Amino acid sequence: MVTEPMWTALGDPTRRAILESLAERPRAVGDLAGEFPISRPAVSQHLKVLKDAGLVEDRPDGNRRVYHVNPDGIVALRAQLDRFWSKALATYKEAVEQPTREDHTFMQTQATYIRTEIVVSAPIERAFQVFTEQFDRIKPREHNLLDVDIAETVLEPRAGGHIYDRGVDGSECRWARVLVFDPPNRIVFSWDINPRFQLETNPDKTSEVEVRFIAESPDRTRVQLEHRNLDRHGEGWEAGRDGVASEGGWPLYLQRFIALLKD
Repeated sequence: MVTEPMWTALGDPTRRAILESLAERPRAVGDLAGEFPISRPAVSQHLKVLKDAGLVEDRPDGNRRVYHVNPDGIVALRAQLDRFWSKALATYKEAVEQPTREDHTFMQTQATYIRTEIVVSAPIERAFQVFTEQFDRIKPREHNLLDVDIAETVLEPRAGGHIYDRGVDGSECRWARVLVFDPPNRIVFSWDINPRFQLETNPDKTSEVEVRFIAESPDRTRVQLEHRNLDRHGEGWEAGRDGVASEGGWPLYLQRFIALLKD
């Protein structure tokens, strides 16, 4: 009697190939050994596993045994797989529908963009205000294109404004342009930094960051950040994508943002 899932017998790629071969027509051990780069004893061992799993049967044919697919076994295999996927999908649905834990960060990295989000215990107005008015405390000082230490980071709260670092000597580095400023719902700004961590002066070679604030309740806000069009940076853009997606990139900014909301 088969007591373990049938698909465990198919974990070996050679056994899967043997089963596919038998699905075409019945074959003896010698026939199968001629199709695969393994010995006859090895073929026999694979067939024994498939037979014990109920996936193949054999019958005598003169002085040899011919193996063929067991239709009942295939039906049972499909039923097992259907039950497995039903349970897996139900578990996934339950996980997706559960309320997101506060301060949990979800990161999705795709070909030309990354997405990350958190849920914070703060009204939407306060979440937006803290992110935009205290961006100086969110952006790490070590993220610096200037030749001197950063004295402050300024986010100008208007479309057409800039995000820039001011050095201790008064010098400035304008590394982003505010494209949309829509309190308390979203802010969109350019990312004028190339994959070599240098200032990009060609707007056509810059990417775009959008931060959305979505009220889930009067005291709970979902914050979604998308950094898109990263391929516009040209050669080496994948490294730039991986950098902003790393622990020292946007996840670090959001962690610092969360800390400010708890002050």
